[in-house]
Amino acid sequence: MKNISFLFCSRPFVCFLLLIFHDHRKGGLLLNNVLGIVGACLMGCTKIAHSYEMLFFGRFIIGVNCGLNTSLVPMYISEIAPLNLRGGLGTVNQLAVTVGLLVSQVLGIEQILGTNEGWPVLLGLAICPAILQLLLLPICPESPRYLLITKQWEEEARKALRRLRASNQVEEDIEEMRAEERAQQAESTISMTELICSPTLRAPLVIGVVMQLSQQLSGINAVFYYSTSLFTSSGLTEESAKFATIGIGAIMVGMTLVSIPLMDRTGRRTLHLYGLGGMFIFSIFITISFLIKEMIDWMSYLSVVSTLSFVVFFAVGPGSIPWMITAELFSQGPRPAAMSIAVLVNWMANFLVGIGFPSMKSSLENYTFLPFSAFLAIFWIFTYKKVPETKNKTFEEILALFRHGNDRYAQGQVHEIYSSKSLDK
Repeated sequence: MKNISFLFCSRPFVCFLLLIFHDHRKGGLLLNNVLGIVGACLMGCTKIAHSYEMLFFGRFIIGVNCGLNTSLVPMYISEIAPLNLRGGLGTVNQLAVTVGLLVSQVLGIEQILGTNEGWPVLLGLAICPAILQLLLLPICPESPRYLLITKQWEEEARKALRRLRASNQVEEDIEEMRAEERAQQAESTISMTELICSPTLRAPLVIGVVMQLSQQLSGINAVFYYSTSLFTSSGLTEESAKFATIGIGAIMVGMTLVSIPLMDRTGRRTLHLYGLGGMFIFSIFITISFLIKEMIDWMSYLSVVSTLSFVVFFAVGPGSIPWMITAELFSQGPRPAAMSIAVLVNWMANFLVGIGFPSMKSSLENYTFLPFSAFLAIFWIFTYKKVPETKNKTFEEILALFRHGNDRYAQGQVHEIYSSKSLDK
């Protein structure tokens, strides 16, 4: 528990680093890999050095590394991706997270590295993705939006776009970025305090914050952190519970793969509603299975199926969409401050669930998942009422949507305006 706590205590520190790194998406990621390497080395050498302090400090640094990645990566991807692929490419980030989760679960079983001798190696393996990104990221182009809007380097932005689009025809992208620049000139780069106090940015900020809460207060991390104990309390043997936990990771990978093509076809808002709705239904089934597991023998299987289905629907929507849509709701100026607040809210909620769930479980017993069911219902209603669809919309169109008022009528008006502009071209 202390280990988990130390990982999350680093998150508020991330917000300040993010504001320092905001001028360089690619540069910030490169520097962040140095933190990843240092943190992994400290954790991996803990046993050799006989130092628990190294473990805690290494976890703290890895926490900073993860926090920066969860913000910088979605920003970078949203800024380099073409409009029609922005959703799918944004989901690839979540795919990498789920693959990492599955690999760590498999390596952590007793037959591989889940032993007294193997755990330092398991923790030290966190160095691998950091080194891989440190080697490969230099050959990737810088964000064209950063080059054009922030630095006013048009020729460098054109070169980056030609590489990213594999085409010399980049005028449409340049014009779209120029339109975004004109739309957000009054905002420029702003602080977190200015963002919170801005009347025009308050609505997208509230939406971004609630989307982050919908991910963490859904109960998904209660499943991830305590899945083995949940399965054993449902009647499974400890060995079966461990393999069921690996099944959760495998399903996350599979469903995230399925959601990649759906993101730009079905839309972010629609998939998020499906995800929250499915999680709500199966959280109720989990509660039912807990209540009557002693009366009916096969209820333990219902618990496993319900938990796996709960994870399936998380992967469909809340797994990747909150980070993606938060980056899409803001223009180049306020985006770093907005993502800083998103990181803080997301990981503080994660921390509260991770720390509070054991107490919830002992107090509520079989009704442990009912608070999560209530949150899921609230988030579903909020998403249905307030969250706009950002599929196939430019950043300028999304900005215009909030200027006109975020409702169905405003969405129709904005769509009509920009459709007519496209026809004029």
